[in-house]
Amino acid sequence: MPPGKPKLQQRAAGETGRFMPSANNLNILNIQSDISGNTRDRLLAAARKVFSEHGFQGATVREICRHAEVNLAAVNYHFSGKEALFVAALSFEPLNALRNSVAHESGAKVRLQRFIEGFLTQLMNENGTPQCQLMMRELIEPTLALDNIVQEVIAPLHEFVSQLVRDVVGAKVTPGELRRCVFSIFGQCLFYRHSHAVIRRLHPNLHYDKKEISATAHHITEFTLAGLRQIAENP
Repeated sequence: MPPGKPKLQQRAAGETGRFMPSANNLNILNIQSDISGNTRDRLLAAARKVFSEHGFQGATVREICRHAEVNLAAVNYHFSGKEALFVAALSFEPLNALRNSVAHESGAKVRLQRFIEGFLTQLMNENGTPQCQLMMRELIEPTLALDNIVQEVIAPLHEFVSQLVRDVVGAKVTPGELRRCVFSIFGQCLFYRHSHAVIRRLHPNLHYDKKEISATAHHITEFTLAGLRQIAENP
């Protein structure tokens, strides 16, 4: 009977205990979810910029929220505070993705150059990843997050490059030689980042665009391979 249909529907819903949202309610929930996610993403993007420029101590929640164009309360709502926002901003995905993509290249020498070029790009490219810029800041002015960075990113990267060195010089390389080779490779790359202000003053017209980064990566690779060949020939 038509008059009884609504009661049956209500009773069925009551028996199962399930809430049957209307299409309008679903739309509202989806919009709220999108707004919440957008606010969180804007906070992360702003945090990476402000933290990389001012460090953890110098950055303020007010400045981050100003860049993100959100209310001050949004930081506590999404991250429970400045410290948690800082840790969330330290995304390691770009460097982990670089390691994973290079691992599929054929030949140790090719993998070495691809890694160096990708690493330099993240360090030097003006349009590079803000996560990497933030991590460089953390290395200069360490906070409690450094232990997490070493464990999650730096140690796996060092092991990856160590294997590249073994592939070039052979398994007989001593632990001390291996460590120094890996430090040398990273040191050459990091020089261009940490000395960027000096390089700009020495060579005002030098710009680290894609072409210059590729040329620098090629130089570091050839310089490194010459040293590794010397080690391999004189064990």
